[in-house]
Amino acid sequence: MTTDIDFFFREGYLHVPGIFTPDEVAALRAKTDACFENREQLDPKFISYVYGAFVLRRGAEYDPLFASLVERPEIQALASAALGPQPAFNALNVIRNEPGQAISLWHVDDVLELPLPDDIPRFDARIRLPVLWLTIQVALSDIETLEHGPTQFVPGSHYSGRKPPRDEESPTFEGRGPVPVFCKAGDVYLTNHQCWHRGAPNLSERTRYVLQLQYATRWADRRFRGVA
Repeated sequence: MTTDIDFFFREGYLHVPGIFTPDEVAALRAKTDACFENREQLDPKFISYVYGAFVLRRGAEYDPLFASLVERPEIQALASAALGPQPAFNALNVIRNEPGQAISLWHVDDVLELPLPDDIPRFDARIRLPVLWLTIQVALSDIETLEHGPTQFVPGSHYSGRKPPRDEESPTFEGRGPVPVFCKAGDVYLTNHQCWHRGAPNLSERTRYVLQLQYATRWADRRFRGVA
């Protein structure tokens, strides 16, 4: 597997096609649907809703099929390329967006880690900004048009030192606007959580499935979990 990890550090995302087979995708999607259909009987820790979209939480605890993805060599290789040796697994979620649903608000995940004052417009592009954790997104359905609700990124915006404007449908950073990640089921894409991103509204007639694997650098994971 060949990847341009420099693209990830520079642009804030990276698309890697063809990691999972159609049979694997079908099994993961069926398991997600089974969770959704039996949600009233499940432990609440496995379920949440974000902007109306169903989210399967703690997937590695929910079923061995999901747990088997955590140590998958291709996934480990991607996480290690971005985070360094022995990245620590943090979470596995699956977002199930039915038509009309999306996490469509432009955002960075959790907090803005490296804020800049108003009089400094951006971080120097020669700097490789640190990435302490990331999300590896696995497409479980084809996302081939804007109507299918692709994840969108504003390239390079993690260098802005700012959160995205809340009142803009198509924010820009240094003249560059949103770029959608069009992909096939089984493709993956890495997300720098400080890059401005969102899920575009699902305007199609199909359900959109995206599985998320989150990893952190080993030292950060141990420190923030309070492990000696």
